[in-house]
Amino acid sequence: MRDHSKHIQVTREEAIEAILGACDFHPGTETVPVYDAIGRVLAADAVAQLDMPNSLTCCMDSVAVHWSDFENGMPDTSAWKRGVDWQFANTGVGMPEGFDTAIVVEHAQISADDEHVAFDAAPSKQFAGTIPTGSRMHAGEVLVSAGTLITPLLAAHIASGGNALVDVVVKPRVAFLPTGNELVPVGAPVPAGKNIDSNSVLMKGKIEEWGGEPVLFPITPDDPEQIEAALRRAVAIADIVVLNAGSSKGSDDYSLEILERIGRVLYHQTNHGPGHHSSCSVLENTPVIGISGPPGGAAFTTDFYLRPAMQKFLGQSTDPVRINVRLAAPLPQGSPGGPQGKKGAHPHAPAGEQRPREGGSFFGVKQVALKLGADGVLEAFPTKSGRPGPVEAEGADAYYLAENGPGIKPAEVGDTIEVTLRP
Repeated sequence: MRDHSKHIQVTREEAIEAILGACDFHPGTETVPVYDAIGRVLAADAVAQLDMPNSLTCCMDSVAVHWSDFENGMPDTSAWKRGVDWQFANTGVGMPEGFDTAIVVEHAQISADDEHVAFDAAPSKQFAGTIPTGSRMHAGEVLVSAGTLITPLLAAHIASGGNALVDVVVKPRVAFLPTGNELVPVGAPVPAGKNIDSNSVLMKGKIEEWGGEPVLFPITPDDPEQIEAALRRAVAIADIVVLNAGSSKGSDDYSLEILERIGRVLYHQTNHGPGHHSSCSVLENTPVIGISGPPGGAAFTTDFYLRPAMQKFLGQSTDPVRINVRLAAPLPQGSPGGPQGKKGAHPHAPAGEQRPREGGSFFGVKQVALKLGADGVLEAFPTKSGRPGPVEAEGADAYYLAENGPGIKPAEVGDTIEVTLRP
């Protein structure tokens, strides 16, 4: 029997601190078309190459006029000629040459042949209804600062400044290693007792969504030599490695023992469940983030622990967004597989399927949807099971870590609780 008595257990905050401390990133940059820059992070300030607008521009569908004709009141326009005394001017288009003021078209009566005009309102001042040259941006002006995540609107703003190309931070390469004799690839036959490697689908989507380049490894069986070889290949080509399974205490779980031998294990487990056997190690200066469980648990543990590492690589804030909300419905109770001390466990004779408490506080991860209450206070509504995993949990907006154990009073309806917003 292998000895797990010296396993290091940490809080979520300690885990993130350890992961970020293990991330010694020196990302490069690349130049991409602005069309392909959405979702990327700027590596250098995007600067305007020209003044915009580059001429006096109409800011609404209008009739262009000369202010001098209106300085002394409404003029007689019966003899006016189109192109000489007035002209059509459209939103966002440069004013016709020689004209300096615009009257919105709703205040103009245009003849059927579009050659004559009369007005029921006069402009308030010279240049009314127009936008001056350079009012949106000047050449040399910083449009978007380095380190900013480029959204569609920001990409359009950068393009408006005459930039067809932008410098962005290279995508972090994230290798995903699924391990376990029980796994079969997606689409393969599933013999009795086997599971589909659906976490590879999950991880590919998460990594791409967060701005990374996924490198999906084939399933590695529970064989120490093969696991070590896969780990060494992964750290040779990736900035971050995600190791799925093999970090728990099963008879075929070798991953952490291997990492203790060839690398450095920062912690073996966290003080929350699901996701109790999440871990972090360092191998050849590369962080190896261990996640456990099927997609339900793997999904939120990657939210917790992989995303901050990717954010650090990209130069983004790694701070989770926490807010206080009011609990609007009772929290579902924990599962039987949780640590000893949950509601329903006998204080002296815990059920055999309950994990013993390993010291300190332990938290159950709940998911909640957020809605504005009638009194304007943001309220939290737990999902049906409360736990990550079921399809209905995808309607949740935030995570709540509910402390449990002997003497711990659970939050009640009406209490203020702190939640962390989902990515």
